[in-house]
Amino acid sequence: MEEVIISLNMVSKHFGRRVILDHISLNIKRGASIALLGPNGSGKSTLLRMIGGLTTVTSGKIEYASPLTFNYVPEHFPKIDLTAREFIDSMGLIEGLTAEAVAARSRELFHGFCMEDMIDVPIKHLSKGTIQKVAVIQALLQSPDVLLLDEPLSGQDRQSQKAFIKLSQTLNHQGVTVIMSCHEQHLVNQLSHSAYEIIDKALFPVTLAKVPEIAYDVMVFDAAPGINVDLSIIDEIEQWNDFENRFELIVSRENSDAVLKQLLTDGFKLRSMGAKEA
Repeated sequence: MEEVIISLNMVSKHFGRRVILDHISLNIKRGASIALLGPNGSGKSTLLRMIGGLTTVTSGKIEYASPLTFNYVPEHFPKIDLTAREFIDSMGLIEGLTAEAVAARSRELFHGFCMEDMIDVPIKHLSKGTIQKVAVIQALLQSPDVLLLDEPLSGQDRQSQKAFIKLSQTLNHQGVTVIMSCHEQHLVNQLSHSAYEIIDKALFPVTLAKVPEIAYDVMVFDAAPGINVDLSIIDEIEQWNDFENRFELIVSRENSDAVLKQLLTDGFKLRSMGAKEA
């Protein structure tokens, strides 16, 4: 029988008079991989932070079967003066790794995320997607009991997404419990054993077996200062990644024609398009 390592018992969270989550109950087993779904502002990030002990509960109780180690990747990482190398080295030493172990593991991760040319650039000068890579690398320096991921693919290019998915699958197969908030269905399908959606401050299970595999297309456009994207297609875009002079969209195959037509009509220049690799 799989061990329950975290139990949420009728947990609620308020910010002043505003109720964010209301009477949430959930048992989390060792080695589980759980996706938390829901629109922006629904409470996914707050629930992750509560599970990890990073914010208090207003009522109810969270119980842990034993002392657990947590690694956490926030959705928004601060733009600090340290370089990526300095930050990762410091965090590795804080976590108790030797300098040699940090150097070896970080070298492997920097290579996997194609960051070798940016490791000595101050984090405050890196793009959002690259900063997110630094946050992920820090969380993957060693295996925790529980890995908490808040929109981990935010701003990631395709190669980095594939590296992240492979590393997360490896950790989960080693017994690490993975809990992530996300909105990308392809990520849920590849990483999650179970999923829950936050609706009206409550938590509801989602049956993954009923979620069909979805084919996606990737479109890359030149950035066009002064041109705005038609809001009517925003809901049809699965993921949007901004880069310095271009942006990349991941769109379900059934919505590709409509999104492409609208962006071309709006004056954006298509640079490449193809099927998203699994």
